[in-house]
Amino acid sequence: MNLSELIKRLHRAKLVPALISIAFGIALIIARQAAMEVMVKIAAGMLIAAGVGCVLMFFFAPVKDSFQLAVGALLAIIGLLVWFYARSLVGLFPIMTGIGLILNGLSNLSTLGAPGQNAGTFLVVLFSVLVIAAGLFIVFHPAEMEGTIMVYIGVGYVINGILDLVILHRVKEVLMN
Repeated sequence: MNLSELIKRLHRAKLVPALISIAFGIALIIARQAAMEVMVKIAAGMLIAAGVGCVLMFFFAPVKDSFQLAVGALLAIIGLLVWFYARSLVGLFPIMTGIGLILNGLSNLSTLGAPGQNAGTFLVVLFSVLVIAAGLFIVFHPAEMEGTIMVYIGVGYVINGILDLVILHRVKEVLMN
């Protein structure tokens, strides 16, 4: 695989989820009164789509990765379960979202150890810490934030999407050099 193809694959893999995260975050900020059940179903749909995407990538990839197939199937099954039990899971949605943001922030921090990635380190650390802080705040204060939980979740998703775009830019610069 040449460098141009690698950059295109990276761009597709990171850009679309980052833009979806930003759009999802803005929608949550604007539509504060949106039903939590709808948000849970959207999250379930995203899990199902990610799972189906992983399964399809397994079948169309030149190199077969059985782990990718297993992860895809698991994501799709979890997504279906969440979809069908959305009403029961509404109260857990803010906590699940907070945990997801914490894990994503930690994952983004782990990219700092990659060789040749010094450009933009401050931004990655700053946004990663903000994503982790938003996740922790949501996990530890879901009841007190009932009226504003969607705004906090939305801000977390927007910050996460921006961070993913910064990381994409950094990796692209490293690959180009």
